[in-house]
Amino acid sequence: MSRLLSVSLPDELADEIDSLVETSGRTKSELVRDALRRQIRLERVYSVRRLGQSRAETAGIGPEDVEDLIDRLRKG
Repeated sequence: MSRLLSVSLPDELADEIDSLVETSGRTKSELVRDALRRQIRLERVYSVRRLGQSRAETAGIGPEDVEDLIDRLRKG
């Protein structure tokens, strides 16, 4: 099943998509779906990073502690 999504784009961006369609041989829908998938993955990475930073701050761990922690983990 799929849903139709209507999106307004500035002319410059629409022109870039048209160029990509011509050079890649993919459809606009394929290009937009792939771009959205990449953005969703990126947002998930950012979310995990924010969570990690928050937990590190709560534990009193700063950037200066990272190398020492990695060394201790490697040593077991």
